[in-house]
Order: sequence, then structure tokens, then C-alpha cells
Amino acid sequence: MASPPTSLIDNEASLRLKLLRFPPIIGVIYIHAYGKTISFAGETIGRSDTNALTDIIRVLISEGLARMAVPLFFLMAGYLFFANLELTRQGYLAKLRGRIWTLLVPFLFWNLLFLTIVLLAQASPVTQPYFGGGAKLLTDATPYRYLNAIFGLSGYPIAYHFWFIRDLMLLVLLAPVIAPVMRYAALPFYVAMYICWVGNLWPLVAPGAVGLLFFAAGAHLALKGESLFVFDRFGKLALIAYLPLLIADVIWYGTGFNVYIHRTGLIVGILAVLYSTRLITRNERLTRWLVSLGGASFFVYAAHEPLLGVLRTLAYRYVPLDGPLSPLLLYLFIPVLVMALLALGHRLLGVHFPRALSWVSGGR
Repeated sequence: MASPPTSLIDNEASLRLKLLRFPPIIGVIYIHAYGKTISFAGETIGRSDTNALTDIIRVLISEGLARMAVPLFFLMAGYLFFANLELTRQGYLAKLRGRIWTLLVPFLFWNLLFLTIVLLAQASPVTQPYFGGGAKLLTDATPYRYLNAIFGLSGYPIAYHFWFIRDLMLLVLLAPVIAPVMRYAALPFYVAMYICWVGNLWPLVAPGAVGLLFFAAGAHLALKGESLFVFDRFGKLALIAYLPLLIADVIWYGTGFNVYIHRTGLIVGILAVLYSTRLITRNERLTRWLVSLGGASFFVYAAHEPLLGVLRTLAYRYVPLDGPLSPLLLYLFIPVLVMALLALGHRLLGVHFPRALSWVSGGR
């Protein structure tokens, strides 16, 4: 991402933003690790009858804490896009050119890579049974099917976690519309989008309601010349308020009305997370560690699938799941292993193939 101007982000704010690069990636990986079973070669493997403790911890982490990751990323993306945006045609086009490198190039690379892997696997009798979804791509090889697989025109792209980058690219294109709306009609926008988001009333596949709402909120702060951490004065209150909301979210998970608790809780939780970076900076060792991991954040995000799926499949197939804590331990451990392997891979690629790593990571 482009560095924002010092007029909006001082050294402390810049450091706090760097602290927020990697932790949400942890959340994304745990969201994708939530499932208790996996479909593999025509059968379902895993164990669905887990105990109450396992279910509570899974919901607490994957469906509670981790769910702040996506809106937080959109909030930061909107803020950083508008923070140093010159509101002219030339300034906007300069921003677009930069996003071609940081968003479009890695988006196309990873989706084309996934598509190639699936098609090659479908062409081989050995691997064909394990890639059922790719069969249709081979037998119904129309231009639309390939475009749909790459860009997710009617749903997710073939590298499904890249829906976030797809939505972010669309929001960047919508920036000339978002700016005047946030300048002159911010309150009606927030009310309408909150209702659409919480009520699942948003009609578009992309960009989604969560992306538009939080990207625009970040843009609004930047356009007003405010810091992303302007709500620190409510930080302690947010920390106190988020705990009961999180507990309620876990208790009533799966009920029809919980969406209101859950998504309202995410807003409070994000305020708490933003404030918590102020507390983390007081710990020099933790700060250095999180900043050092930040450089690998995009690569870990991009490559965690299919690695996460492969490791979960192997574990569910070959690790005994008879013990009461086996599913829980696998749920907690596999994402950590994925992050460790990919962080190591990022370091090795940075040493031996820095140019290639730059391409696939959007220059990050």
C-alpha cells in the first residue's frame, strides 16, 4: 500500500498501522479452518460430533474474534487509499496505476495459478477424482466459465479467498462516487448500509455490503483529515463493551437474531482492536515481532489456500480423531503450522527470488 502523508499519519500512527497488517491474516486463516469436515474424493472426512468445549472455542475464535479481520482490512484500505489522494483526475489515475501493481497483478496471478492447477488435475486420471469442480471447467470450456472462475462474476473466484481483492478493486473504481457521498451524505449512507449489512439486504454479489460500508468509513476519516485512531478516546469503553457482546455472540450463535448482535459487536470490536495497538506499542518486543511479520502478510494470505485445505485433509484422514480433544487440537494447531510454513517460505523467497516474490505479492 502507498504510504500516507505525514499530515495525516505521524510516526506513532504509522507504527500502529504496521501492527495491524499480520494479526487480521491470522483471523482469516481461522475463519477458513472453521469446518469440522471436508469433502474429499467423493467422501466426507473429519468428525462432526465434537464436544461442547470444542464447539465453543471454534465459534469464539472463527465466528467471533476472527470475523473482525475483513471489515478491518476494508477500513484500513479505504483510509489509506484516500489519505494521500489528490482529488483531481490526475491524482485519481495515479492511484489507479498504483493499484494495478498492488491488486490486479497478484489477483490475476493467483487465480490463474489456481485455475491451471485445477485444469491440469482434471486432465489426469490419477488426480481427477479429487477435483470434481474442475470437470465442468474442462467439459464446458466457454469464455464465460473461465472469466467467472478468474473474476468471480457470479460468486467467488476460483481462488475463493481473493473475493476480498476483487471487491477492493471495485471499490477503488468507485472512489470518485464514494468521495462526494461521504462528504455530503455520510449519515444517510451509514444508516442505509448498516441496515443492508445487518439485515442481509444487499443485492449485489460484488462489492459486498461489508466492503462498501467499511471502505467508505475509512475514506470518510481520511477525507475529514482525521486519524484512523481518532476514536481512541472510546477505546477503553470499547474493550469493556466488546466482551459481553462477544459472549452473547457465542451463546446465541446460530439463532436468527444473532446477526444483529454479531455485526454490531464487530463494529465495537474493531474500535477495541484499533485502540489495542496503542497498548501493544508499549511492549517493544511484541511490537518488533508483529512489524517483522507484517511484510509476509499478503503472501501468507494469498498462499494459505490450498495449503490449509491440504493439511486439514491429511490430518482428518490420517490422524486418529477418537479422543475428545483431538479435533480441537487440530483446529488450533493446523492454522499455526500454515502460518509458520508460509512465513518461512516468504523469507526464503525473499532471499533467493525477491523479484518473483514482489510480483506475486503486489510489491509488498
